[in-house]
Amino acid sequence: MYNGIGLTTPRGSGTNGYVMRNLSTLRVHETAADRAAAWDVAPPKHREPDEAILEHERKRKVEIKCLELQLQLEDDGLDEATITTRVEELRTTLNKDLASLAPSVKKLKPSDTHGIAAAKKAELDKMARALGTRSNYTEGEAFDREKQEENKMRRMVEREERDRKREEERSKVMEQKQKWEAERRERDRLRRREEDRIRKEREETSRRKERMPPPPVPAFRDRPRDYRGERDRRSRSPRRERDVRRRRSPSRSPPPRRRSPSPVQSKLRSRSPERTGYRRSGSITPPSRRSPPSIIPNRLREHSESPPRRGHERSKSPPRRGRDRSESPPRRRGRDRSDSPPRQVRELSPPPRNGPEQDRGRNVSRSPRPIGRGRSASSDSSMSLPTSPSTRYLKPTYDFSAHTQSSATKSTIALGDEYLLPVYARPPFVLSHGRGSWVWDAEGRKFLDFSAGIAVNALGHADPGVSEVLQQQSSTLLHTSNVYYNKWAPKLAELLVTLTQKEGGLGYATSPSSSTAKNGAKVFFANSGTEANEGALKIARKVGKDRWAATTGGKADDPSCPKTHIVCFENSFHGRSMGALSVTSTEKYQLPFRPLIPGVSTGKLNDLDCLDRLITDDTCVVIVEPIQGEGGATAATEKWLRALRKRCDETGTVLIYDEIQCGLYRTGNLWAHSALPIDCHPDIITMAKPLANGYPIGAVLLRDSVASTMTAGTHGTTFGGSPTACAVGHHVLNRLSDRAFVAHMKEISAHMNSRLELLPEWFPAMLQPHVRGRGFIRGLGFIDASHPGEVVQLARERGVFLLTAGKDAVRFVPSLNVTKEEVDVAMDVLEGCLSSLRG
Repeated sequence: MYNGIGLTTPRGSGTNGYVMRNLSTLRVHETAADRAAAWDVAPPKHREPDEAILEHERKRKVEIKCLELQLQLEDDGLDEATITTRVEELRTTLNKDLASLAPSVKKLKPSDTHGIAAAKKAELDKMARALGTRSNYTEGEAFDREKQEENKMRRMVEREERDRKREEERSKVMEQKQKWEAERRERDRLRRREEDRIRKEREETSRRKERMPPPPVPAFRDRPRDYRGERDRRSRSPRRERDVRRRRSPSRSPPPRRRSPSPVQSKLRSRSPERTGYRRSGSITPPSRRSPPSIIPNRLREHSESPPRRGHERSKSPPRRGRDRSESPPRRRGRDRSDSPPRQVRELSPPPRNGPEQDRGRNVSRSPRPIGRGRSASSDSSMSLPTSPSTRYLKPTYDFSAHTQSSATKSTIALGDEYLLPVYARPPFVLSHGRGSWVWDAEGRKFLDFSAGIAVNALGHADPGVSEVLQQQSSTLLHTSNVYYNKWAPKLAELLVTLTQKEGGLGYATSPSSSTAKNGAKVFFANSGTEANEGALKIARKVGKDRWAATTGGKADDPSCPKTHIVCFENSFHGRSMGALSVTSTEKYQLPFRPLIPGVSTGKLNDLDCLDRLITDDTCVVIVEPIQGEGGATAATEKWLRALRKRCDETGTVLIYDEIQCGLYRTGNLWAHSALPIDCHPDIITMAKPLANGYPIGAVLLRDSVASTMTAGTHGTTFGGSPTACAVGHHVLNRLSDRAFVAHMKEISAHMNSRLELLPEWFPAMLQPHVRGRGFIRGLGFIDASHPGEVVQLARERGVFLLTAGKDAVRFVPSLNVTKEEVDVAMDVLEGCLSSLRG
């Protein structure tokens, strides 16, 4: 007989009939003894329990367990082959020992068959609940393959529908987040614009007040303090005046009683300039023409409408009442107080400037203090140097471990690890925004960026002027290619040339008269410093061939021309493309990519003896950094540069100064060589980093004698000299070349250098005795080459970004508009790192 689960039992020996009979018997309330006796008197057709029935029960349990496993695996989403394999493994394992699934027949009494039937019914109910079927479920349906496929398809459709709805909800949430983020950025932009407008208004108000001449001092202010003549009528109270008049003319009737002024009117009357007897213009006001106390004076109105000025400006502003308190008699009200000791006047000190700890978490932008207003930094007593290393930053401020990262940060880092080329070893945080010299990460941690994007952000982060130029130019003309003219490339080229002629460099002396020279240099715009160096090397190669041809009478395109050799110097860095890398004489950069361009010789910076050996008649170009940036902030000496220039002139060699990192006012001058005599100047200057404050641009500035070799088609670029890049570069260079800006930068860089020069005295066992570089490109040399990397890591944990330089130095290249307070923060952190490293 087929029982519905693939097993066959002898006819009449199945459990169905027996269960029905015994279930009917259960309805009669009989004791177990009565049921056992009835079993012995009238046994069924086959006496139960029977071995065949128990064997069938064991196999049925095996199939039920296999079915439960199959349903579970289908819910887990496994494929059909894996499910079949797992189920067969379970069936094989259970069939090896069937005796464990059901009791032996020898151990059962006849009445135990009822228990087997009850267990069977409970298992059927459990399976019905698991499959979600009706209550009158039978075992045969569990092995209906068509029904199983139908249920599987139904579950798959339901799962796909759930996933689709979940994805739609996730997309809606992301769209809403993007919308909120865009609205937040727009609000921040409007808020920053409003802050800039208010700041400009305040500065204009301060300048207007400072230009206003102080009022003259009236004659009666010069009287001595013990003057006993006729007292000022204002020093008497109304009652005292009335008594005096009554004593003088007793026959006259008393004057009508007047209302006493309110406290507010009295205060305004006492503070009003009109009450002092003179106007702001300096004319004396007769007592009879004094303004009523209810009218607010103009000076009070100005103070009520304009914000308070800073402390250093307040110290220079004229006194509120237009007179010197130390020379004038004390103000007296009511009764005569001339005999009483003078009241002490408390001096109000200006409020302290917000330091970095007070600004933490706030989006604060600071502009350099204008030169010529208030006190200069050199005369300020706060510029005094410390006498011992700072101990404020001995312990780390931030923890960058994985448990401090948000889900967004982890997702961004994981995405970068999956899709970005792993050529950078980045710290485990994500920067989100910046302002001035400060940046914030996605966790809200605030950092002082003393690396300026590797000497790029000359005006700091998120500069409003740069942002405005970018917005305006990108909305009109973003890119045109060099097939056509645009208005900004010639303007920026003109500015570079005229500034060089005026401030010195490229053969021009530092003289105002040199600014009248015209057409003395040409400019080629590229996209980066590496491209600028590549273009300069290419131009110099062509110049070398032209000079060889002019000397020997050959042709410039002759492949046998020997004047193709290149000279560079140790610890230099000129870029990572194959040509620039060939003159970047650093082993770790060159080794994986050799062989490089042939014919490159390497010398040592400031070594006079090697110049004659290196530079020969076959040398076409020499490239050098006046101040090496990546190489340790080491500066070339004036004597060595003069000898280098002389040797290049003797051999007809083109001299290139790579000022990508040290140029454009980072040393305090337009170029690092601007202050040197013209016999130290190069033929070509390359520049890039700070020219557009972070927008990609590079440039080659070359003398006309060198530029004449280049004709149409000999060089080119797709993106170089775009309207947007040149518009931003023109704006940035105009601001950097402002005399007040340069003076401020020199002042703050001198303060930073004075702080740095203290460190070798405090840490002689760790640091080399001299600070390298000039201006805002400085290097601190270490005795142990492992210390620079450790200092950079310690400073980052304390909220300051620094850079290594070469093998043994830490580099300082902050934004050029960094403030004195920000320099002090960086130096305090550096001192804390050195103290912590020293232990």
